[in-house]
Amino acid sequence: MSSVSFIIPVYNKSSFLNHVIKCLKNQSGDFEREFIFIDDGSTDESYEIILSMTKKLENTRIFRQKNMGSANATNTGIKNARMKYLKFLDADDIILSETTSALMNILERKSDLVLVYGLQRKVKNLNVVNIFEKFDKNNFSIIQNPIKMAMRNSMFNPSQFLARTDLCKKVGGCDERIKFSQEYSLTLKLSMLGKFAKLNFPTTILPLVAPGQISEKKNNQIFRVSKALELFIEDNSELQNRYKLYAQRRLTARAWRFAKRFKKSGYLSKWFVLYLKGFFYLNSNILENCRKANKIYDEFLD
Repeated sequence: MSSVSFIIPVYNKSSFLNHVIKCLKNQSGDFEREFIFIDDGSTDESYEIILSMTKKLENTRIFRQKNMGSANATNTGIKNARMKYLKFLDADDIILSETTSALMNILERKSDLVLVYGLQRKVKNLNVVNIFEKFDKNNFSIIQNPIKMAMRNSMFNPSQFLARTDLCKKVGGCDERIKFSQEYSLTLKLSMLGKFAKLNFPTTILPLVAPGQISEKKNNQIFRVSKALELFIEDNSELQNRYKLYAQRRLTARAWRFAKRFKKSGYLSKWFVLYLKGFFYLNSNILENCRKANKIYDEFLD
């Protein structure tokens, strides 16, 4: 029998926890499971709701900590996980009842895969979602070399994927220098270890609007993924040069678009010069160019 650790970081999600815990209780499949909730300093009733709703949920552990950010909270879960696989779930998302078993079975069949993820869809009201909806569990595709795809933007949100526990521990979990958008830094690290798979069905359901969503602050979100990519380049000197050049192009082009829009910068600006370095794949001072490009966001962060 295989096994899954469910990791659920929580910060002020009291209005969603009923849906989240209900979908966890209804995960189908013959596998051992544990549920790890990390209350990351909630100031609403989230902690009390978790305690109340998980009284009869076997193998549940609840950690309570001061607010450290979702990357730290997720890492708390990773460090304490005891099962073969990790299934992450944001505390305002839900997954269909067959999601975990479907994703797990793909990894069980394909031993060379690092992780597998499903698609997502958004709804106005989680109450109308039929979590018992059926889907084709064999309709998946293999991503042979996911590094470049992982660099573009977040390939998936935390609730969409299931990964091998030993590999998540091996890479050190999420990069806590980036407090939020934790799945992006973890995906980058895992992309260096092998193949990914994509289940071609929306197995994860997100609310169209959720108060306090990190993605609501667009400038902060752009900076977070950009900084995470910069740090990834810095930390992995052994990365093939073509990936470093691709990262440089991504970051300098993104900075130039941002500078044009928010600073009204022109073609004589340093942002355009950086863009040209990235566009022509200039192979010098790559990391420094990435650092300089990411400075564009400093004055626009909340």
